[in-house]
Amino acid sequence: MRNAPGKINGFDWDVLDARVDVIGALILRDMRTRFGRSHLGYLLAVAWPLTHLITITTIMSIANRVVPIGTEPAVFISSGVLPYILCLYPARTMGLSIETNRLLFLFPAVTPINVIIARGIIEFLTAALVVILFFIGASILGVNVLPANYSTWLVSVLSTIYFSISMGLINTVIGSIFKFWHVFFLVIMFGMYSSSGAFVLPSNLPQSTQNAMWYNPLFHCVEWIRSSYFEGYGDGNLSQFYLLSFATCLLFLGLLGERFIRGKLLFQ
Repeated sequence: MRNAPGKINGFDWDVLDARVDVIGALILRDMRTRFGRSHLGYLLAVAWPLTHLITITTIMSIANRVVPIGTEPAVFISSGVLPYILCLYPARTMGLSIETNRLLFLFPAVTPINVIIARGIIEFLTAALVVILFFIGASILGVNVLPANYSTWLVSVLSTIYFSISMGLINTVIGSIFKFWHVFFLVIMFGMYSSSGAFVLPSNLPQSTQNAMWYNPLFHCVEWIRSSYFEGYGDGNLSQFYLLSFATCLLFLGLLGERFIRGKLLFQ
């Protein structure tokens, strides 16, 4: 273990240092358990969401030659699919972290939040690698999918990740108590994805449909990311405050649930 400075201004850095060591060990164990000791297993984990992103972008770009906005179909479609890769993929796999690591709680140093954080780090590193590979591949093929406003893109992506962490945490807590929840969450994912405006221009839809879509937080992730590509996009529908408030409420409920029903998480 690294040498920590002990308590400084009342904060025990030894505790933080120990927690970092535990999370680091959990990350290595989780990767070896899920992907094996070879790099092939992890490459398959990256290939699945990457294939999803490439396939959907390609099919929808060919099918929708008349671009709703902009000049490149791949930009419009990929900017809509990207929030799904960054958000719902990690949230789903984070939800399984407790179920696949229950035996580790026999060790006093391992807590549910450590396991959740370790799984979350792996998933977001994977999502980041998927995005990087997609951008590189598109560049090689001569398709420019880079945003026009990098600062807006970065903030929107970080906000989408924040929402994903919050949803993954509450998903983990509920899924550890109710076994059927993981199946139900797949239905929720499909509903959020299909109503996020990933493949359509929301302003072309009836006002009643737009009003219903507005309550889907993933819709605001799509609008926010697309606003970094198209100037003025999302001015009428995007609510950054709603997305961040929704994510913060989920995070609070998730942390509260993990804290107060920790015994059930461990021994149910």
